[in-house]
Amino acid sequence: MCGIAGYFLKNPTEHSIRNVDLLLEPIRKRGPDDEGVCLISRDNRSYQFYKTEKTVRSIAEGLPHIDDRSAIVRHDVGLINTRYAIIDLSDGGHQPFISRDRSVIVTYNGEIYNYLELKEELSALGVKFRTTSDTEVLVEGYCLWKDKLWEKMNGFWAVVLYDLKDNSIVFSRDRIGVAPLYYRQTPEGLYFSSYIQSLVNISPKDVGIDNDVVLGFAQTGIKDHDDTTFYSGIKSAPQATAITFRTNEFTLEGAEHKRFWNLPAERLTPSDLPFAEAVDKYRNTFFEAVKLRLRADVKVAFELSGGLDSSSIVAAAAMFKNNNITTYTVKIKDADEEPYARSILKKYPVDYKVLADTEEDFLHDFEDFSRLMEEPYDNPSNYNHNRMLQKMKDDGVFVVVTGAGGDEDLAGYETSFWPKAYKELKEGGLPSFLSADWYEFRRRFRTLDASRKTLQHYLVDPLKPVLGLFNGKGGGITPTMTSALEYRQEYDHLSFHQRCLYHFHVALVPYYMRSSDHYTMGIPIEHRFPFLDYRMVELGLSMPVQYLFKNGWTKYILRKAMEPYLPKKIVWRRQKMGFKFPYSKYFSTNRKKFKPLLKYLKETDLPVKSFGNYDSLLKKDPVLLWRLLSTAIWAKSALSGKR
Repeated sequence: MCGIAGYFLKNPTEHSIRNVDLLLEPIRKRGPDDEGVCLISRDNRSYQFYKTEKTVRSIAEGLPHIDDRSAIVRHDVGLINTRYAIIDLSDGGHQPFISRDRSVIVTYNGEIYNYLELKEELSALGVKFRTTSDTEVLVEGYCLWKDKLWEKMNGFWAVVLYDLKDNSIVFSRDRIGVAPLYYRQTPEGLYFSSYIQSLVNISPKDVGIDNDVVLGFAQTGIKDHDDTTFYSGIKSAPQATAITFRTNEFTLEGAEHKRFWNLPAERLTPSDLPFAEAVDKYRNTFFEAVKLRLRADVKVAFELSGGLDSSSIVAAAAMFKNNNITTYTVKIKDADEEPYARSILKKYPVDYKVLADTEEDFLHDFEDFSRLMEEPYDNPSNYNHNRMLQKMKDDGVFVVVTGAGGDEDLAGYETSFWPKAYKELKEGGLPSFLSADWYEFRRRFRTLDASRKTLQHYLVDPLKPVLGLFNGKGGGITPTMTSALEYRQEYDHLSFHQRCLYHFHVALVPYYMRSSDHYTMGIPIEHRFPFLDYRMVELGLSMPVQYLFKNGWTKYILRKAMEPYLPKKIVWRRQKMGFKFPYSKYFSTNRKKFKPLLKYLKETDLPVKSFGNYDSLLKKDPVLLWRLLSTAIWAKSALSGKR
């Protein structure tokens, strides 16, 4: 995993070295192990590599320094990379990287988990390799397969490459959108980076805010659902898409777009895939997804919450590694899942570590953390996660595997998904009708507390207003900015499957990927998500509804797949805690610290008075209060010139 940045300009220059510095500085924390720069002239298809003070010594020898103005060639393309070494720790993974035939130069952020399989396939076709890096596999794969490469890759990536043969520049971003790729179009040309701040630096005085995005986030908590950011003119390249810029093309609107992956548009039925066969297929795919994410030349560890998803990953990894893995569990007051997590030791004597809750540090660090996140964010728990990961990094961990994505794959959020699933099953014939009613009976009355929550669900809508209008083709969503009421109405009209797609397109996954990238790579430490392996997503979103909800249990197919491998205490666990930030208590206790921050909302066009004051929000909607505080904290640093 790395940091990437660069530009391509309308007019060649010898004086854009300032832009290299401005782009490079913010991404340095993403890549502490190595740096490199390549300047390219598209006019004569020539290039020159440069070192920085952080370029590894073996590569730096013989290269001119990027700060040596006399060495800067006339060019119109700049590619910048800061490296976080995970695979091939030698200088063989140095970037920007050039292909063996010297026709393709790339700067790349991410990991190709199946690089060994692709390398074997390329070797059989006569390709010779100089390194053991996944970067070389990417470059040589592109030389041979061009845009067909992207659908062959299993991993996450943000790629920018220059193809000397046809003088084109290519952007590519992974299927789920794990790796960020921001861009800014200016009169001079196009700039790109892994971080927004790089693009702000190019010309801060010309950067404003996108008031629609700010208002939408304040009303709903939704962001990262489209190509916008909180900054007007700074956008995100689309995921699962390759974008080719031909000569004299400097805008995404005019470039060639090729989408190489879509979510399943519909689900299978039980007659399409018998349950026993589905369980075997799901388990085998899951084990393969975990196995691929064990590949690294550095220490890999595992988050273990005690829930079904993270415990399943740990069980699979423990089998592959003969229990030679390290897990980390966070012990949290009032939401302690550590006893569940500890039960994994009955089957797998792994290196089991427990971390203490770090919530108290937030009061001192929230402004610095806001700068790290670059935009407002909807949950202070992101900070707690960051602190946990920092402690893991202090222990020598470089890669962390997590269970995120399982609930999105398998409709694990019962209150969001079950009412629509229930309605559709009731309309699906007698077997589905009986299955639906039995599930509903079990979920309503399995415990007294569950009965109370069920009644609450049907009497009080627990969903927040949301964004998104489906276009009805391949599960795509066309976001619109209208009103909170319309957002709610649109979500209410979505079918069960559309709601599942919605969480990948709009609500949870896009936001979590963006925020996770920022609070992990600010350390840096790499996050890996087996449940977001594209094959796991395809399987989960194509499974019959009856395999997800059965006998009063959510994610039934995963429970059955992992039943032989996990303690019953985990597989058939009723209570699902999760960590909920104590908004009311926290912002009441720390009123003096946070209340004055709301004045910075004047930097935005938010209709502040319509939301209410600090104390009224604290009583009626403390989550909304936090969104306004988060926006104010961001505005204080980003818009008041106090970076």
